[in-house]
Order: sequence, then structure tokens, then C-alpha cells
Amino acid sequence: MTDDELSERLLASGVVDTHYHIGPELLDRRYDVASLADAARRWNFALVLKNHTYPTTPLAALARAKLGVRFYGSVVLNRFVGGLNPDAVYGAASGNRTVVDAHVADPPFVVYMPTVHAAAHLRVLGHAFDARWSCGHAMDNLTDREGEAVSVYDADLHPAPGLADVLRAIAETGAILATGHLSADEIMALVPMALESGVRRVLLTHPHYPSVELSDEQLCRLASDPRVFIEHCLAIHTIEEVPLSRFAESIRATGTQQVVLATDFGQIHSDPLPDGTLKFAKELHDLLKNEIDTADFIDMFSGNGRRALDSALTSEQSE
Repeated sequence: MTDDELSERLLASGVVDTHYHIGPELLDRRYDVASLADAARRWNFALVLKNHTYPTTPLAALARAKLGVRFYGSVVLNRFVGGLNPDAVYGAASGNRTVVDAHVADPPFVVYMPTVHAAAHLRVLGHAFDARWSCGHAMDNLTDREGEAVSVYDADLHPAPGLADVLRAIAETGAILATGHLSADEIMALVPMALESGVRRVLLTHPHYPSVELSDEQLCRLASDPRVFIEHCLAIHTIEEVPLSRFAESIRATGTQQVVLATDFGQIHSDPLPDGTLKFAKELHDLLKNEIDTADFIDMFSGNGRRALDSALTSEQSE
């Protein structure tokens, strides 16, 4: 299969990117909701909109209703929304409501555990916002109270006050849990607790991020439950410089069935949509083409994401 044929098949599959940063934010982003909608509509992408500082559910609801695109919202439980705050989940659910037709079921949204304010993130990186996310430019107003973490577990892996209430809110709203920038040990404790609380889907956020570092053995254990999906993000290659061969090694270990390949793009210096997806898909396909069926490879960019989001997209194909 040529690179052009692979690109054609990927685009025809209806790519689902479960992790895409959108502005405005405290640092510059490539897209706002209108400009991202223009790109997504052209290429038939479905996207989960992420912002470290505020819920994107209203933006996604507006884009679905007025801009004709398949956008999902999210909320990240950083200090900006009160940390482990169940009301932040309920507020995000409110913003997710369909505003045109009350008879249309609201799609799910994603609730991330803390990212820039996670204890593991601050311990490993030493600061909240990474300068590499904005080409090393100075970021105003990002250092105040930087060391105050949102703790999800204590040093003995006892859950923090509020975690049970947050998981209950995620379950009650039908949202999907993403593990954010928690440590591997925290994630190993969180996932079974979340599933027991009634959370219906879990995304293991970029397992090779420096503050996470889930091993392949841990990924196999977690993803043995069909409700748990491994979300490999290409920005961990382009920004954190984790080689694509490490992604390929992990996919060989876990298989493709529970793997979602997302970009985590939206930075002003990252490739625009769909260039980044197609470019790195080609490189990763070259590493795996003799071991993984092409249909299974493409599913990691499309069908598996639809299953992870567990929505009307499950049976939807490109228009």
C-alpha cells in the first residue's frame, strides 16, 4: 500500500481524534472552535476538544448545532474548575446539552483527571505549563501558585476527599473518564475504582508522558477490561520526543483492539489538521505494516475511537 492509498483510507474511515487542544487559552493555540470546525468539516474528522483551563462542552455543543461538525466537549479537573469538584462535572454536563432539538440525545463528554495541576505532573516537570507547548515563548500569569497540586491519591494511594464524589458524577452524567497526567500507580488504583463506581468508559491518557509512564504490562492489565482504552498521542512523539518505535512496541504488546491513536495537537507549532495525523500515521504504519492488518491499523484512528466514545458515532461512517 502506498502512502497516498493509506491516507485515502484513513480519511475515508472518518478519523476520530479523542484529544485535540483548542483556544482561547492562557497560551496560544492554533485553532478556535470556528476555525477548527472549518478544518474538521472539510476532512470529516470527529474531535474531542480539550482545554486545561475551562470546560469545552458549550463550544462543542455550539459547533454541533450551528457549525455542522462532530465535536465532543471535555472538562479537566485542574484548579481552574476547583480540582476534584463534582460540580465541575455537572456544570460541564449542563454545557453539553443539545440546544436545537431537545429530542436529540446529548453525546458523551470527557472528564480528565488533573493535568497541569496533577501532583505527578508538578513533581516530574517542576511547573504547570510546559514552555515547549508554546514554542518556548514566555507565558504570562502561568506561574502563580504553580506548586499547589490537585491531589487525587496520597502517598499511600488512599483516595483524596472528593474523588468518590467526582467518579459518581462522571457515572451519573454518562461521561467518559480520562486519566490525565496522573502517575502510573495512581492510574492503577483509579481505573478499578472508577469502573466499580459505574463509569462506563476510561481513556488511559498518553501512557508514555513523563509523569505517567505506564508500562506495557500495566497497559495489558488495564485494557483487558473492554471498557478501558489506551490513548496514544502523537504529541508525545513531537514534543516529548518519545520515538514512534516505542508506540509500535506498546501496540505489539497490547494488540490494537483497545488502542486509540490521537494527536494531542492544537499547539501553534504542531501540524494542522489533517497533516499531522496523516504524516505520523504513515511513519507508524511503516513500523507495523508487516505485523498488523491495515484495517486494524486504521481502526486505531477511527473505529476504536467511536467505540471508546460509546456514542451515535459507533455505526457512523464518513458522509
